[in-house]
Amino acid sequence: MDKVYLSENSRKFKGNLHTHSNRSDGRHKPAQVVSWYKQRGYDFICLSDHEIYYDDDSLNTDDFICLSGYEMRVENKVDDVSFHLHGLLDPNIKSNKAFRHDEIHEIPDYYGDLDVVQRLMDEMKERGNLVIFNHPNWSRNSYESLEKLTGFSAIEIYNHQSEIEEACGYSVDYWDYCLRKGMKCFGVATDDAHSIDITAKVGEAFGGYIVCDLDSLSQEQIIKSIGKGTFYASQAPQIFDLRIEKNILKIKTSEVRYIKFIVFETRGSTVFSKNGESITYGEYKICGDEQYIRVEAIDRNGYIAWSNPIFIKEGDYER
Repeated sequence: MDKVYLSENSRKFKGNLHTHSNRSDGRHKPAQVVSWYKQRGYDFICLSDHEIYYDDDSLNTDDFICLSGYEMRVENKVDDVSFHLHGLLDPNIKSNKAFRHDEIHEIPDYYGDLDVVQRLMDEMKERGNLVIFNHPNWSRNSYESLEKLTGFSAIEIYNHQSEIEEACGYSVDYWDYCLRKGMKCFGVATDDAHSIDITAKVGEAFGGYIVCDLDSLSQEQIIKSIGKGTFYASQAPQIFDLRIEKNILKIKTSEVRYIKFIVFETRGSTVFSKNGESITYGEYKICGDEQYIRVEAIDRNGYIAWSNPIFIKEGDYER
């Protein structure tokens, strides 16, 4: 079955789903944060401050929007394990309990019982939010805990601040664990910036983002894209097109050194030039035994772009 996942003919919009302002533990005012991201070519961000909801369009323009949402957490009282959950307002839910702007969501007491985390996630959804599981590596979550929890649509597979500051920003292994267990979830890359230094060549900001295929720039369109997986996550490389044609998965990218087709439970393959030249195209012949396939495009600086998984074994090419 032929299927287009990302189209080179679609409009693409770049955004950071996770960053902070001085509404919680960030250093800068919302307007300043927005200004910096706009200057760097972003189309949207979420001011995902801790336990305080953002739902204000005063900083929106025709070519830039602030998504409505927040970051929620539970901290274990007996060890260093925590759970951080990202809520993004989903206009398709039509909840009559939606959060108001600046509304505080109280942190529940947590002593290691995952039922507390599950109830929190259920409440976030009941109140009209799509839920993303934030930085499980930084939070020291176990693989099994993610498997036991239900209701999140995506995992934060790269958190730039956690990687820059504490060397624990990658959570791709958690993603593959969940996917191999049959969980259908997508992968996002974010900044999680708190103290932005616009003069720094390497800093907390502008290191992780997603790019969505959209008809137009709106909260509804972005959330729909995240829910369906019609986006890619990146540190720098671009994915222009991803599709299946005649049982071959094909991808077009910006100039990269490697294109890796990550496959479970069978093994995948890597496309590269034996002469060391950059490449912009790769393909993988689908055999039909794959549970899922996802693609990583890696440039000469080691920066990665991640496609979302395609669930082959079920014949579930549609998302």
